[in-house]
Amino acid sequence: MVVLRAGLCPGLTEEMIQLLRANGIRTVVDFVSSDLEDVAQKCTLSYKALVAVRRVLLAQFSAFPANGADLYEELKSSTAILPTGSPRLDQLLDSGLYTGEVTELMGAPGSGKTQVCLGIAASVSLGLKQHVLFLDSTGGFTASRLYQMLRARTEDEEEQMEALQRIQVVRVFDIYEMLSALQELRDRLSQQVVSSMGPLKIVVIDSVSAVIYPLLGGKQSEGLAIMMQLARELKTLAREFSLAVVVTNQVTRDSSTGPLKPALGRSWSFVPSTRVLLESKEATWEKATTQRIASLAKSPRQPTGIQVELDIGNSDVQELSPATPTQGL
Repeated sequence: MVVLRAGLCPGLTEEMIQLLRANGIRTVVDFVSSDLEDVAQKCTLSYKALVAVRRVLLAQFSAFPANGADLYEELKSSTAILPTGSPRLDQLLDSGLYTGEVTELMGAPGSGKTQVCLGIAASVSLGLKQHVLFLDSTGGFTASRLYQMLRARTEDEEEQMEALQRIQVVRVFDIYEMLSALQELRDRLSQQVVSSMGPLKIVVIDSVSAVIYPLLGGKQSEGLAIMMQLARELKTLAREFSLAVVVTNQVTRDSSTGPLKPALGRSWSFVPSTRVLLESKEATWEKATTQRIASLAKSPRQPTGIQVELDIGNSDVQELSPATPTQGL
């Protein structure tokens, strides 16, 4: 469910939204399924204006049929595969990150999600000379760590600085700031105005759970609607502009001995096309380990349960020997 907001379509003003909300109309579904004559009377709005808004919303949010051949040709012409900077992780993902898709890295705090995200940003910026948008909702982005990764890849200081300049970091500490940043990005891409960012191929969000969790406690139905609006924004950006979107998520358990599963529930589980679980290896009491196990939990191309080992303690996210594949999570 997409929540009505100013700018969602031409003619949908903040004043109109406030009047609609006062009469219980909060989402696109609420609006298009309402009797507009009745709405016009109750909200003292122009019937013609309401019809025009509904026509645009139906065009934006309705599904249109397409045949398999057209979809395949579109896939061949628009899909690129971006390396993550770790050959083992690329192998797990069937060559790397696919544009047009949302890839999720899930794991407990300290499992290495942010380190892998920084490694991906460094790889795309330095190796492919492509721009990266990094939305940081946890304060975990560390410029010094990113610079350390870049220095491990090249000794050329000019290349290091150019790579840093290609990574744009936006701090977003609530869902509304995140939606605003994504909407601004979509507007700029739609108008083909990317200004100082240059060509953009990947959006990294660390993390989605940090901004969504606070919404799911009280008015859960409204929080769920906003979560699905974020989901739609991410999938639309990935598909319409051929971007790879990488998000991080927390994990939960049903019980103390139950298996790890992604947070945010079943509704969110349909958002990422590919899902990777990051877990720490067993550490001794003497020192912590920097080795992580990456397991494929969901993929449209690979069997789930495949595992590889990564070492996030090095200046680069490097690979170790592959772990034995399992039957899945």
